[in-house]
Amino acid sequence: MICRKVVYRNFRNIAYAEIEPSEGVTVLNGPNGQGKTNTLEGIFLFAGGRSFRTVHENELVRFGEEFAQIDMIYHDGHRDCTMSLRFVPRVGKRFCRKNGVPLTKLSEMVGNFRAVLFCPEHLAIVRDGPAVRRRFLDTALSQTDPGYLRSLQKYNAVLNQRNALIKMARDKHDDSIFLSTASLWSEQLAEEAEKIAATRAAYVEKLDAHVSAILSDMTGGTEKASLAYQTPRTREEYLRLLTENTERELRFGATLYGTHKDDILIHLGGREARSFGSQGQQRSIALAMKIAEGELSREVTGEYPVFLFDDILSELDASRRSYLLSGIEGRQVMITSCDEIEKDCKVYLVKDGEVSQRGGV
Repeated sequence: MICRKVVYRNFRNIAYAEIEPSEGVTVLNGPNGQGKTNTLEGIFLFAGGRSFRTVHENELVRFGEEFAQIDMIYHDGHRDCTMSLRFVPRVGKRFCRKNGVPLTKLSEMVGNFRAVLFCPEHLAIVRDGPAVRRRFLDTALSQTDPGYLRSLQKYNAVLNQRNALIKMARDKHDDSIFLSTASLWSEQLAEEAEKIAATRAAYVEKLDAHVSAILSDMTGGTEKASLAYQTPRTREEYLRLLTENTERELRFGATLYGTHKDDILIHLGGREARSFGSQGQQRSIALAMKIAEGELSREVTGEYPVFLFDDILSELDASRRSYLLSGIEGRQVMITSCDEIEKDCKVYLVKDGEVSQRGGV
């Protein structure tokens, strides 16, 4: 997977810009607050389908403008393709095209262009709560498994409807509002939950092998991590939990069982890394998980994804920074940084939303 060219129009603080990344390392250099992260955000939109910074797409449009548009040319391992994204707040819509053909569903878009994003927030993936780790899994799996994304979308739609009915029943003090259709929603939720949990568990099992090897290499064999998915269940097990606990859910006001409550258990040397790992150890595992995400993407598709490192080098100590930079040979990498990077690369200067090539290869 190679990103050949990206054109931005009215995106965030960028009025107009073009970048043609190197097939190796490209650095977006400049002070904070100038638009470096915006350039990576625009690229990742094609991979993840959504911004990693906001849920409000109107924020993507430059102040005072009626639309924002990003156009990309990329090579998918077989041929050059084009994709475009256009955001129009006035009508509350986005428009996506691939090779000129409209893509009307998120599931049609995600997976065409693949990228691994690593930003400072991801360094807390071990320390923070389960939602962060579930989001990691959902982002990675959606790019390589269209069936997973469809199940996830259906699951979330059913979950939202089920939660709305539970809340309405509680607020109106009328349990029948929920109980009259509870079995229907519970059956649909259990069916998709089984698919999602099985896919996640299989992915985490593969991820575990890569993370263990990467962390061992990173630390000279002194540290060993293990990952396991908690807790995959069958459709029948999910359904039993959902049907036997409706009174508790009505008191709580939400659905309490399902894959939206699951987690990745991460251990370091046999102890829970979240509670007992140092900040440095937690960051090492996070780094290993993001590198492993790229390796698994290559195993499934035959091509490395594009790696996007947003201001991550300043957050890593010298040894982890050196390990990361030494391990990216043979991959396309785009890095934002306030500082110079001692590596042969193409460099773009980003200042006040303007992007200009400064030199390099």
